[in-house]
Amino acid sequence: MLKLYPSDWEERSEDFKTKRVIESKALLEGKTPKPIKVDAEIPPKVIFIDGVRRTELRVSVFDSNRFLGEGIFISIGAGALEVRKNGDRFEYELLKTYAVRLFIHNTDREFKEVEIKTDSQNLVFKPLRSPIGEISVFANRVMKKLETRLLKEVNDQKTPIIADGPVKLFNFYPNVAYIVKESRYFYVSGWEDLLFNLKRGERTPLFLYEEPLERITQEGIKEIKAQKVGSYIKLWEGRFLGNPLGAIARIEFPYGGNPQRLKEAVSWASAVALHFANDPLRDKRSPQNLTAIAFLEKELRRKLGEYSFIRRKLEGAISA
Repeated sequence: MLKLYPSDWEERSEDFKTKRVIESKALLEGKTPKPIKVDAEIPPKVIFIDGVRRTELRVSVFDSNRFLGEGIFISIGAGALEVRKNGDRFEYELLKTYAVRLFIHNTDREFKEVEIKTDSQNLVFKPLRSPIGEISVFANRVMKKLETRLLKEVNDQKTPIIADGPVKLFNFYPNVAYIVKESRYFYVSGWEDLLFNLKRGERTPLFLYEEPLERITQEGIKEIKAQKVGSYIKLWEGRFLGNPLGAIARIEFPYGGNPQRLKEAVSWASAVALHFANDPLRDKRSPQNLTAIAFLEKELRRKLGEYSFIRRKLEGAISA
């Protein structure tokens, strides 16, 4: 008889991240790495793409008294937010959102859907087997696929789009740029002086680099190498929280298109990042967690529902 027991370990604790140092393969602007002043104007309309993932309940799976594996009940949201300039103000409008509920597990057993009732709707958690043991890693891939789907749906290849996180579409589109927050864990070897001394509103030249990525298949994890183009931008003046890299974000693109199109793309994306850089009094992930992205995340979490209520309902469902 299959049994699910809640785990006393909460996935919300942050894992320590080791710094990754990359090598620049080539400069795509100039002959030497020097600061470039951002002087472009913000586009009149920009679409922001982001996703959120919340673990509602982690469980251990047993067959009678024999341990089979683990599972997580998760809620995943993805959304597209359109920001339009209206005089001196910006107006926000949610274009499209998705909410997905899953029970991801790493066992060899079959599970039925788990349905819980709230005041306004029934939430159905569909079972999904992870092809790898690290179910949390697989859950992140599922969220990325949902964001990628949404990005394809809203991309008219004209309106500028800022997607939060690393490159998701490996075809270059001049209207799509990616903002990576975790630059304090990832920087270019030999560029320390340049990065440490950037001033607010300055960026590095575009550079070509290669990043090892892990792709999840039914056979397990397969490592691939992706060629990207990146530029670091300083969003806040001085050393943020004492870290010389703390106020730096990376704007990146898949490698493709001619250098001029890449320069035009990084120009408007840099202007957007600077304008929407967040204040540390509002957001502990500032300044990289742009204000429009923070607004979108808040709306997505609201649409996912009340965490404590959903958790109690799931605990009741599995105990039954």
